[in-house]
Amino acid sequence: MDNDGFVATKKTVAGGEIEEIIDEVEKRYRRFRKFERVSYPPADHHFVGTGIRRNGEQPATEKKIIEEWDMLNTNLPDWIYVRAYESRINLMRAVIIGPPGTPYSQGLFFFDIFFPRTYPARPPKLFYHSHGFDFTSHSPRKVSSSSSLVDSWYGLHLMPVRGGGGRGYECQPRKNWGPPKSNILFLLVSIRDWFLNIAKPCGDYDNDGLVEPRRRRTLMMLGCEAMIQTLAKPPWDFEDFVAGHFRNKAHAILVNFMAHMDQTEDMSRLFLKLLNVFEANGTYCQHHYLAHLKKQPKAKTVSYEDDDDEEPNRFAMTWFNMTKYRF
Repeated sequence: MDNDGFVATKKTVAGGEIEEIIDEVEKRYRRFRKFERVSYPPADHHFVGTGIRRNGEQPATEKKIIEEWDMLNTNLPDWIYVRAYESRINLMRAVIIGPPGTPYSQGLFFFDIFFPRTYPARPPKLFYHSHGFDFTSHSPRKVSSSSSLVDSWYGLHLMPVRGGGGRGYECQPRKNWGPPKSNILFLLVSIRDWFLNIAKPCGDYDNDGLVEPRRRRTLMMLGCEAMIQTLAKPPWDFEDFVAGHFRNKAHAILVNFMAHMDQTEDMSRLFLKLLNVFEANGTYCQHHYLAHLKKQPKAKTVSYEDDDDEEPNRFAMTWFNMTKYRF
């Protein structure tokens, strides 16, 4: 540990061993609990102005929600984090981590949750912070032509809306909901299982006859763009979690990205954009850039002639130019 409170550690990643610094961002991330009750909902919560309760209103509903707080506190899986609000019992905010082995791997999917006064007889409403990425419209699950009704176990109905500082989707379960088996934890788990857990292995064909790797790359690129947007503007109450998560998962995300890259310029641009964003967030990533360079085609020599010069001006142009895409 140095005089500023930084701790140096060694980590082995693809490309060799690197030194990483444990600073305040890392410390706050490690202290971030899967479930926590805080006093007030954030101003960017989509439902903060909806269903403001009066004292003593619907005590049975409040009792049920508080019971679910206890369940969430003890039963949340490692890939769901939730914040509940003591002054607004009918609101929550949750994030689901995309499962490994899918195009959504290590992505963060945020949902604002609103419990109606008749909960649990009626299901909660959810607002999905899309950050430009509607994962349901690309899901291999059955989707209607309008992409508004997803034929999942819960039949989530998603309507595009604006709120929470950007575009998102309000969704509400429309079928198979009913106490006592249905609760908020079961709903969050179902979202991951139905929408984010693509079981078809890479190499299969979909119903449209398209090769699965092509769809996988498209989904991965959209998801990575959403990661960049989430880092730039994380939902309130989750700033420490977002920064720490992407600092810790940056290597895995970049390695996975390179494993599915083709030779298109769009993917190379996005790779460098990710690399720069992750480095700005505190992760050393230059070894990934060097690994990426090794995969690129060999340099081609191109001649440029200037009419004012007696000799042609010649220089080598590589297919990939780092400075061109620095962000």
